Amino acid sequence: MYRLISAGPGTRSIALPRYEYECHHCEEHFDMERPMAESSDPQPCPFCEQPAQRVITVPKFLFKPDPNDVRPVWHNHGGFGHSHAPGKGFHGPNTEDPHR
Repeated sequence: MYRLISAGPGTRSIALPRYEYECHHCEEHFDMERPMAESSDPQPCPFCEQPAQRVITVPKFLFKPDPNDVRPVWHNHGGFGHSHAPGKGFHGPNTEDPHR
């Protein structure tokens, strides 16, 4: 996940990657958008202000095992985007798959 930032008018926008951090003091997890060169540096926790360490997470890939499956993996509901595991495209026991 990236966010474009600009230093002001007439400057070039840059994309900052988002990293996950965990505070061992209050056990909260939070994301920070930072330059890659600073990603390993401890960050102050926004909840208790103690130093938090970066958590190494797996990248988010969209994967479909069946190339003939035309249903979208990623979709949104009211502005909240998400994806489903293969074959798990339903939202409840009585919900029909809207993509079939």
